[in-house]
Amino acid sequence: MWSEADKAVIRQLESTGNLHCVVNFSCIFRKGHLLLALPRKQDTALATLSLYQPQSLKARCLAALIRLLIEWNLHTCFLTSRKLKFCSASPVAKLNVNESHFGFLLGNPDSKDRRVIIARKQGDEVVIDKMGLSQEAQKSVSAEIKVMQAMPDGLLGMQELIHFEENVNWSFYTCRMVDGKSPQKSDDSVVLKILDAWLNFTQKKMLRETRQWGKINDYIKHYPSAKGRDLLDKCNKLEILMGINHGDFAPWNMKKTAQGEVAVIDWEFGTDYGPACWDWIHYLIQRATLVENLSSRDAIQACRDWATTTHGKVFIERTGWGCNIERCLGCYLIYSNILGRFAHEGLLNEWLNDGVEI
Repeated sequence: MWSEADKAVIRQLESTGNLHCVVNFSCIFRKGHLLLALPRKQDTALATLSLYQPQSLKARCLAALIRLLIEWNLHTCFLTSRKLKFCSASPVAKLNVNESHFGFLLGNPDSKDRRVIIARKQGDEVVIDKMGLSQEAQKSVSAEIKVMQAMPDGLLGMQELIHFEENVNWSFYTCRMVDGKSPQKSDDSVVLKILDAWLNFTQKKMLRETRQWGKINDYIKHYPSAKGRDLLDKCNKLEILMGINHGDFAPWNMKKTAQGEVAVIDWEFGTDYGPACWDWIHYLIQRATLVENLSSRDAIQACRDWATTTHGKVFIERTGWGCNIERCLGCYLIYSNILGRFAHEGLLNEWLNDGVEI
């Protein structure tokens, strides 16, 4: 049985009109919700599976097992089968794909902007369509399209936008598929090269003149603390670099290829005018808390430890935050909590009360 969240997306995906095609998918469910719908064809099933970038050991083992099933053409035997009927008004019909050449992943079922990510054959290559069907999901995908269009041509790590479409029923864009896996801790230097390259598209700005600082200032005044007031004082005359900011720069939003290149995906929170260095702080914190399962204290310490490395010292200084990581770390944690996209309340409370001077 489909969950209620699944039913809503499936209805929109199947749509109405004359019958376009009927597809039997081999399905993978997680916590009662559809995660992946794998096609019968082996190469497209493997491409669809690669849309899932598990981080925990348990999830990676499950993905490896499913990969083996596909490679032995056993996924159609051992996984739950579900039949979907796609009609002429469906985006599937718009993309003109048939029953064996596409599969899809469904996003977070608890999100209002749950998206559909399709892997499909287009000629001799596999392409990825990121699609929003509900109103909230359409807004999210449309916003991501605008962010991608605003980025400089040839930006390191940026995927080429092959095609996009926005109408009253859906929004979607198409990129070539990147064959790779999430970068590991040993790949940190490769990932940092991307952020180093992005600094070429920045400009200096007084922190107090940015929109981010205005919200940070208001937050500290509303929730006063000694360390917060000290942060306002120490950052008042700080001039930092402002430029490209991904907004969710994390291992699961990247793919490292066998050739050592890294592609950065999922730009829905991106901007071309964000504080430099925040993406890397986010990367370290998200990995520490969600992959390594570290405590708030240890996650913050991971940022401080990085800041003592040679590259860390140079990068922080270059981005304008000076030789003290606390200014960047504090501003990032406060602004992250203001946005409310990530569960960083415990991290902010730890930072405000740990007694480390700014």
